[in-house]
Amino acid sequence: MRNASSSGSPVRVVMIGPVPRIYGGISAVTGAILDSDLPSRCRLTYLAEGTRQGRLAKLRSAIVALARLVWLLARRQVDLLHLHVGGGSSFYRHLGYLALGWLARTPVLLHWHVPGAGEAHDAGLAGGLQRRLARWAVQRAARVLVLSPAWSDALTALSGQLDAGQRMVVLPNPVDCDLIRPPDDPAQRRPDEVLFLGDFSQRKGVRDLLAAAPVVLQRRPAARFILAGGAPPADVAAQARPLGAAVHFPGFVRGAEKVRWLQEATLLALPSYAEGLPVAVLEAMAAGLPVVTTPVGGVPDIFCEGVNGLLTLPGDVPALADALSRLLADAAARQAMGHHNRQQALAQFAVPQYVQRLMDVYCQVVGRQVDK
Repeated sequence: MRNASSSGSPVRVVMIGPVPRIYGGISAVTGAILDSDLPSRCRLTYLAEGTRQGRLAKLRSAIVALARLVWLLARRQVDLLHLHVGGGSSFYRHLGYLALGWLARTPVLLHWHVPGAGEAHDAGLAGGLQRRLARWAVQRAARVLVLSPAWSDALTALSGQLDAGQRMVVLPNPVDCDLIRPPDDPAQRRPDEVLFLGDFSQRKGVRDLLAAAPVVLQRRPAARFILAGGAPPADVAAQARPLGAAVHFPGFVRGAEKVRWLQEATLLALPSYAEGLPVAVLEAMAAGLPVVTTPVGGVPDIFCEGVNGLLTLPGDVPALADALSRLLADAAARQAMGHHNRQQALAQFAVPQYVQRLMDVYCQVVGRQVDK
């Protein structure tokens, strides 16, 4: 592959998102992009903003990113602005970056990661103000990258523009299938080990998982719950304490340590209330694990009940306990689901295909052709 487009010069892209490769789904996605060959195929400048180190640190990083963006736009060194939009304060900060790009007449690619519950009308927006701001943003973006067809439909309807659907691009999150893979020796799997990858916010459903654990342990006394998401808050730690050694908190895991946990686990559990397209589920699929999760966000577009794993409704603790117990007791089903998940991850979510699609979008927006 050559770096430049056939027009002679590489597309100059400024990408803004969280600190990559640290924690969280968007951080994992941006890390995968930066570790791919995309930076060698375009002139990519990554501006990291948004941390979990406190409000002052977050404000400082946002100010630095904003200043650098203003400088690059003023010097006309940007062909395309790619914004990774999350929930909470990220949503509002990125509207500011979009406004700058729009005023500078620089095309903006809005990459929509805002989590939602998954109803057809839901775009993960909390209220009227967010919906009005999102409508303004979608109307001004050159392209809107969404994680699932449901998000495309929701944002198209929200925009109120007849051509909005033509600017929507469905691009599921990527996963590094070369790094994250099943163990070479199936005996590496630990029987009855349930893995949770995510933070301990209410949205991720870890409290429901702990509430289901006593029932699972009654049926599967050897079950063990690995809750990887940093230091547990006081209420989560208190909920886990009566379960003793059946619950383990390894902290934030990444890289080789995360791969090890994925290769040792029996299944992944992610009983979320709202998601975009959870990277943890894609990583579990790449590792050949069956998954117990909820039909929220983009999950229903990639997940088939009984094929990829089992689905339960958010907050339904008895159903969650039953699904976990059933899957822990059925080795044949786990093996079939895990094999299917690995093949689906290779076919749909591998990084090279993702990068090619992203590069195609860049070149369409700026009106160039790319050498493949």
